[in-house]
Amino acid sequence: SRRRVFVPRACAMQRVSTVLGARLSGRRQEASPRRSWRLRTSRRAGICAVFAAALLVGAFCSRSASPAAEVLGGGHPGARELGAAPVSLAAANGTISKRLGHAGPLGDRWFPCAAAGGTCHCTGTLVFSTLLGEAMREVNADGEIRCTAEALGAPSHLDPRLCWCQAGVPWGDDVRKGLASMVRHGLTPRVEIASDDEALEAQCDMQGDGHWHGCVTMNKRWDATVIPQVLVRTAPPEEQLDMALRKLDACHRLAPQSALRVLGVRSAQSSDAMEMAVANGRVCSIVYRADSGPVWTAKTSAIHCATDPGTCTTTPCECRRATDRKLVLKTPQGRKCWACAEHGKEHTFRVNALAEHMEGQGLSWWPPYGINCPPILWAFMDWRMVMSECPAVSLIMVLMFVTLLFRRSEELLGGPPWTRVAPLFGPTLKRGEVWRFFTFTFFHIQFLDLFQNCLTLLDTLDVEGTPPIVLGDGSNLKCGVGAKQNFMCYPSIGLGSTHTLGVALISAMVGGMCSTWITFRAVVTGSSTLGFGLSGAIVALYALYAGADLDQTTSVQRSFQDWVYLRLIFVGFHIAMEWIRSISQRDATGFFAHNAAFIAGFSYVLYFLPPMGDGTLLANDRPYVVPCAYDLHGGQFADSSAPNCIRLFTQSYEYEVTDVQRKMLLMFVSSVLFTAVNVVVLQRRVESTEAMLLAGLEVSAVCCPNKASGSRAMGQSSNIEGKTIVLWVEVFEAAKITVPQAADFVWDPVLEVRCVNEDPRGRGGSIRVSEPSPPDAKRTKKANMDSGPGTQPEWKESLFLPTKYSKSAFVKLVLYDTNPEIRTALGVVALPLSQAMRFNRREFCELTLKLQAVAGAGSGASIIKAQGGTIHVRFRCLEVDQLGTLRRRVKAEIDDGIRKIDFMEQKKAALQFMAGQENALGADEAAAAQAALGT
Repeated sequence: SRRRVFVPRACAMQRVSTVLGARLSGRRQEASPRRSWRLRTSRRAGICAVFAAALLVGAFCSRSASPAAEVLGGGHPGARELGAAPVSLAAANGTISKRLGHAGPLGDRWFPCAAAGGTCHCTGTLVFSTLLGEAMREVNADGEIRCTAEALGAPSHLDPRLCWCQAGVPWGDDVRKGLASMVRHGLTPRVEIASDDEALEAQCDMQGDGHWHGCVTMNKRWDATVIPQVLVRTAPPEEQLDMALRKLDACHRLAPQSALRVLGVRSAQSSDAMEMAVANGRVCSIVYRADSGPVWTAKTSAIHCATDPGTCTTTPCECRRATDRKLVLKTPQGRKCWACAEHGKEHTFRVNALAEHMEGQGLSWWPPYGINCPPILWAFMDWRMVMSECPAVSLIMVLMFVTLLFRRSEELLGGPPWTRVAPLFGPTLKRGEVWRFFTFTFFHIQFLDLFQNCLTLLDTLDVEGTPPIVLGDGSNLKCGVGAKQNFMCYPSIGLGSTHTLGVALISAMVGGMCSTWITFRAVVTGSSTLGFGLSGAIVALYALYAGADLDQTTSVQRSFQDWVYLRLIFVGFHIAMEWIRSISQRDATGFFAHNAAFIAGFSYVLYFLPPMGDGTLLANDRPYVVPCAYDLHGGQFADSSAPNCIRLFTQSYEYEVTDVQRKMLLMFVSSVLFTAVNVVVLQRRVESTEAMLLAGLEVSAVCCPNKASGSRAMGQSSNIEGKTIVLWVEVFEAAKITVPQAADFVWDPVLEVRCVNEDPRGRGGSIRVSEPSPPDAKRTKKANMDSGPGTQPEWKESLFLPTKYSKSAFVKLVLYDTNPEIRTALGVVALPLSQAMRFNRREFCELTLKLQAVAGAGSGASIIKAQGGTIHVRFRCLEVDQLGTLRRRVKAEIDDGIRKIDFMEQKKAALQFMAGQENALGADEAAAAQAALGT
């Protein structure tokens, strides 16, 4: 697969370098050891100088043979032409051999056109190689091109490189456009050589059959590897076009006096046949005549130019709209390209030139390279482009934000009952409210939950597509787009908007259904299941990409294999963190729902097999569908009648498409049927009128019949109004209360919690406290006052207040001083019961309430000022049945604490006993020692 290119011996500089090297070698032998390092240094400098001079003179001597002389067939008499020996090819009639082997206008002469970093002027085949002639890159050039690894797509390097050029035919825009159209339609160009003049007269008629013979040569990819003709179609379209142009040059060198034509055939194997009837080709065109040069005689379908700023089309094209202006641009590699711009917006296509000018000055826009641009940053780079290219994910995030505003308006202003109809609640499914499988993803209790889920969705933007965002160095984020090539670009292998929306809906529905299997009475909200579904689709896409080894078929010469696995590592890290969270919080419902949504997103891709990408990176819509290999290890591969298969990650995991689709469908249908059985049969004892409180608002079925009238009132009757609940109030402390500092002043603060059925706040905002305490009011014990006068009270006490839920109910907290000398209310605060039940993730509502002073609380120096004081409380909600469970849990904790205290006391007593024994033993030993000394 390697190709060696040699400097032509057209000049005598090689002999000069040989003689000079011999002289330097002789001097090295005669020199003394003390001066050996000087000789070595001078020898190396001399060899480098001679080598550089040889390159310059060689290039000059090669350029001295003008292109006109090359075309006319002249050349340096002393030059050795590679492959100039006569070529013997035998045809059926023996006529084609007469036209082969003659010296033609193109020779096999290679000349160095530029060193690494320079600009090469080449029309023909260009090879980027090492100093020893090992080819690293081979492309077709049609003008100026930069001799750099970045411009030619070669691997990065540190050692010197050279660019060599072999002159070719300037095929022109018509031939390039025709070949590009042929490749885009899935046809393989078959090059044929005319054996006589009758073939040229017949051109593409059936009368010319037998006068045209196939030019069968091995093809070279851009990385200089040799592939047979049957594998040409596995290359991306742009590389197929480049190989076709290089093959035309090679065939022209074989028969420089003969005409050439191209047949567009479907089967790549048939293009290797020596003869082929013109009827077997879909497209036929003469591409070269000896008298007139390159031509294109076939009808070519229109190719439209790029219209996005920062992009251009390297194939000759036309504007889709007649009002657009066609611009002629140049890529950084020196290749001509075209773009169409609206009138007045031509300057937007010059951004690449500005970026290239800024690049040398150390200035750039953020971020400079595509590898630094994960999907989560795309919206911050160019949100307009993200919304344009990823409308499905953008629409989902906008809807989530709008629905959060709906919930806020319901909470503050009593707006539409979004809390009641949107969350997923198992008992509501008994009334046929199946829309909750989709609407629960758009319900969020607080902005923090929405923000976290939006970050997850932003990180899955690549499942829909890659926006063509222009980066700071003038290149494009999207691979295969842009006038400047970006080797750290982001591949576009997304599903498109329609299938992205389908993945979101199906994964959300499956995750919601599976959550009801674990806890039927749980309220499920949030779009985390949707994010896991999109992550599953990403894993499926990259599994198909890696399994089909699509790096060999992309239009960008870059290996995405490592990038694919890096992206999978990020998704796996996200899933692992979710597992850790679910296990640590004992959230079996969320754990099961998220994993089910992930599997649903993965299964969606395997069942529907959506198109991969938008055509800018891959050759066709579904390149991951490949023929099944029956015996991979034995070398026996499937023929054209074999079924289609898909491969996941590697070729070892190959599955037939129909079998995979059948299993995925069976999995989805089983989930739906089991959910129906669970709702109707397994949960038959659950009443459909059950209700739950979520953030202080009701979640219940809206299709339930009204109990009073017996008729159905959609959304009007409440299923929780009048239900007995237990309000659990944890009182911690009171602060910022002004207390007299007199030494003899004593006060006994007590906090009373009441539930009232009407708003106790008056028109001026004052709260009434004159009414007597209701019988169900609860009071704390006297607060702990350990620090003397002026100390703020601390309770750390729990109050359990049974009450009936009502939307108009209020919770009132009154601070009393039970000192017999005062016995009055000091401060009061009231809040709606629904506000007290706006629980966070830990299912409680912790508030610091500001007290309102009560007029006439005292007089003189003993007045306690509660104005501006605060009460720190925590609200919880329990059902009556949960009190027994709570009582048993508290009792178990108390018993466990008692056991621990008893154990510690026993341990303390044992340690004290051991210490006493040691002291007694020490005293005995001391007495014995004294007795011994006395003796």
